[in-house]
Amino acid sequence: MEDVRTFKATSMQEALTLVREEMGSDAVILQTKQIPGRKSLLPWSKSKEEFEITAGLGINVRTPEAINKKPHSAGIRHRASNLQPAKSLAESTSPPDTFTRTTTPVRQKTGPRFQPRQPTPADQRPVQRRFDQRDLETVPRQISPEQKRPEQKAYDPTEEFAEKLNAIQEMLESLERRTRSQRSTDVPSELFHIYTDLIDAEVDESVAHQLITKLKANSTPEQLKDTTASKALLAALIESQLQCAPPISPVPGQRKIVALVGPTGVGKTTTIAKLAANFRLRDNIKMGLVTVDTYRIAAVEQLRTYAEIIDLPMKVVSNPKEMQQALDELVGLDLVLVDTAGRSPSDDLKIKELESLFREVPIDEVSLVMSMTSSAKSLEAIARRFQVAKPTSMILTKLDEAPVMGSLLALSQNVKLPVRYLTTGQDVPDDIEPANAARMSRLILGEDRLL
Repeated sequence: MEDVRTFKATSMQEALTLVREEMGSDAVILQTKQIPGRKSLLPWSKSKEEFEITAGLGINVRTPEAINKKPHSAGIRHRASNLQPAKSLAESTSPPDTFTRTTTPVRQKTGPRFQPRQPTPADQRPVQRRFDQRDLETVPRQISPEQKRPEQKAYDPTEEFAEKLNAIQEMLESLERRTRSQRSTDVPSELFHIYTDLIDAEVDESVAHQLITKLKANSTPEQLKDTTASKALLAALIESQLQCAPPISPVPGQRKIVALVGPTGVGKTTTIAKLAANFRLRDNIKMGLVTVDTYRIAAVEQLRTYAEIIDLPMKVVSNPKEMQQALDELVGLDLVLVDTAGRSPSDDLKIKELESLFREVPIDEVSLVMSMTSSAKSLEAIARRFQVAKPTSMILTKLDEAPVMGSLLALSQNVKLPVRYLTTGQDVPDDIEPANAARMSRLILGEDRLL
């Protein structure tokens, strides 16, 4: 028969002692509880706390380990006789003075008073364990006001600023997605495949949308349904937006000085060799070469080799004074091509040297050489950095290495410099051609081949 009782005392140790005295060593601890005491009417008097223990006899209690591992095994009882000393209990619950016995324990009992039971044979008793530190985990611990107070995080203005920037970035990305969605929905179904072709050619989305809008406005319904007619109209529309400059045209008896500038690795020296070979061998123009590229010995030797093959006079200079002297020695020629050292767009010192050279030496035309392997944004940034050289036209190189030609349109619209030449390979003097708007339009649409 089960016998369950509840004991209350001013300390946990007293309550455990009452359990041991009243119910014996076979009592099972069912529950422990800490009860806040009533507040005293006197302001200087502290409220007294009570501890409550519920214990029972004839009850088998299974531990969590036994429940998880062996669901049908016999329970393990907590024996009151194996409780730890009062000192250990007091150290793990609250300060020592809290457990000082000041009043007579209050006991609340259920059922009849304890009667000794007949001893149970040892082999029939359930497995028992000692009451150890793990049993104290069920006792509520006192938490000081300092422990209850949440930790205050130090104010960091940079973190707040970063959060605001992230929020702005998310807003911009959301706006861009909505704008793209609106643009794609505005495209007529019969022109949607042309619109996607422009995007695949890396034409800017806003530019592609403007082209489609103009194409729709300037076409008849029959032309919009005809794919061939639509592409022809689009090619003419792109052609009208491309700016091209005429090729270099020397005048006999009037010396013209043309300089090529640009970043490193875009093919300025090879481009000058192609131009010189065509002017000398094809047009029989009297001309000479000047190189200011003293930073790269290989480039100087490369140009010198071409000059010897074509039978051209060549001068190597390193400053404006030597440049002026070389031009004086090349008097009587119709054309002089000047090769400059490649400058990094981020190197302000080298850019200023280039500006100083052109300020002190009379240059008739300056062509900015850029590689089509760069992105449209990079090309626009390069053009802005070389504005100090006052270029009058562009020469676009390495078209054979560019996967698509859509940046031709963006470059022509945003840089505001006409394109003079296109180079399509490394062969001298063949892989160069004067810029032509109709051919560039076909290249953008993928309807023409380079070779």
